[in-house]
Amino acid sequence: MMGWPLVRSGALHGLLFGTGWSEEELRAYQERRLCELVRHAWERVPWYRRLFEREGLEPGDIRSFDDLRRIPFTSRSDLQSLRPEEVVARGYRPEKLVAHATSGSSGAPLIVRRTPFEDRVLQAFRLQVLFRLGVRWRDRRAAVVSETASRVAIWERAGLLRYREVSCLLTSEEILTRLRGLRPDVVRGYPGTLAWLATEMSEQDRASIRPRLVTTDSETLTGDLRGRIREAFGARVVDFYDSNEFNMIAWECSAGMYHLSGPTVLGEVVHNGRAVAPGETGEFVGTALHSWAMPFLRYRQSDMVVAGPENCSCGLPGATLRSIEGRMGERFPLPGGKSIHPYALIEPLMRAAPWLRQYQMVQEGVDRLRIRVARMPGAPAVPECLALVKRVVEQSAEGRLRVETELVERIEPEASGKFRPWRSLMAGVGAGAIR
Repeated sequence: MMGWPLVRSGALHGLLFGTGWSEEELRAYQERRLCELVRHAWERVPWYRRLFEREGLEPGDIRSFDDLRRIPFTSRSDLQSLRPEEVVARGYRPEKLVAHATSGSSGAPLIVRRTPFEDRVLQAFRLQVLFRLGVRWRDRRAAVVSETASRVAIWERAGLLRYREVSCLLTSEEILTRLRGLRPDVVRGYPGTLAWLATEMSEQDRASIRPRLVTTDSETLTGDLRGRIREAFGARVVDFYDSNEFNMIAWECSAGMYHLSGPTVLGEVVHNGRAVAPGETGEFVGTALHSWAMPFLRYRQSDMVVAGPENCSCGLPGATLRSIEGRMGERFPLPGGKSIHPYALIEPLMRAAPWLRQYQMVQEGVDRLRIRVARMPGAPAVPECLALVKRVVEQSAEGRLRVETELVERIEPEASGKFRPWRSLMAGVGAGAIR
């Protein structure tokens, strides 16, 4: 495949040497990678070819990071209704790529496709950060997440980088029982889920589940959630900012700033199309430096963040974010004091209704849920769509929620600029009302 040795050599160069680069070396690598990626997208990806031609741009017009702003933004809504052959580069077969089906913090589904090599490279960069945070080769790692994998990597059989996933859709008792059995040195999970578990932990749990490090991702880590998790697990809590589109975007350093993963993503914080100053809030826009099968150039993440200083007091080079403002996950409290994670409702719905453009679940009562949905072109008739949503979600909730459905053209963001795909109005009710 034309350009494939270039893809591999550039990725491996960043993986092998990126942790020791100075600010100047990192910038040179990013700009070189950007120029290669722009030419590749222009030549091989129909969506970007049309985008560039509409703006009168050619690859030679993008020579540096400063030129990046000439490329128009791409949003999830731009990509989600396109055919795979319009967003996947020529020479790659979509059915042979690793597909990441994301429910999305914006409430709009998108299939992200990467080669197995690209997937492994991004995981390797993530491991580098974990090693920097003190993770050891023989540590036992456990992740409380929505999807669980059963495959055991070959190095795990030698006792290296052991990793087990526990479904966050289980009851708290089941999750804690599995964690007690695993006795992990490192725990990963969603902030809302880990804080919920913190309220359910017994003294036996607190004595048995004593990781050295807890990492959180995929939702906003508030001070309250951090405190609950730190107290219950007795460990340092480090937050990761990530997404299916980019894998890891940024990670929290000892000074409390989020360092962008410079060798894998070019990040911008923009408001009204312009870059904001440090300390100001804007939308995160990213360019994936190792996604060639399905490129992401100036991709709007739909997350609100606060730009950080150019020089962090921890001494590490590269751009920073002061905070991540845009994500929040909530469990829904149910009658009888039980609660349910929204993923337990969303994942079956996503499988049954691939025509969803956007969705939003609002719990209006302890047994009542309103779902607003927006459809893609070519979706079934309105009555059939709404009936399907109602039936799937009520079945997933095992009859404990009465579902009302509403069809809308689109779901507008809140005043903060953030789309919230689910929320509960039942603050202070039951085990699920952790804020």
